[in-house]
Amino acid sequence: MRVRSISDIIERFRTNWSGYAHEYRLLLMLTVLVALADAASTVHFMLRAGPDAEGHPAIRLVSAGFGPILGPIVGKLCQFAAVVALTVYLRRWAAHIFVAVIILYTWAAWYNVWGCELYCPRLLEWLDHLP
Repeated sequence: MRVRSISDIIERFRTNWSGYAHEYRLLLMLTVLVALADAASTVHFMLRAGPDAEGHPAIRLVSAGFGPILGPIVGKLCQFAAVVALTVYLRRWAAHIFVAVIILYTWAAWYNVWGCELYCPRLLEWLDHLP
């Protein structure tokens, strides 16, 4: 589908929304569960290390403004809204997107609680050296 105007985008959302929640209810529930785990673990992590230690730039920015408790919650709600919008718009790819998001959120929750003590990706080491 070629996008020519905003009305094309709106029409695609309307068309793809029909039956979306029913068809993807299991993946939506799993995404909500791992998003809650990631948000809770991010709050736990930020209460120990502060927002400056957060690796995700958008979550770090939101948490700098809203604090280490409300910031990760607001950030995760925005991420979840983006996932829903993306999977509605790209409905043909929704299952693949949901699986990737579920894996990433699960890994992030694990990393925030246990992984940061066991495993430090090379990228995080490089980020520590930036001004």
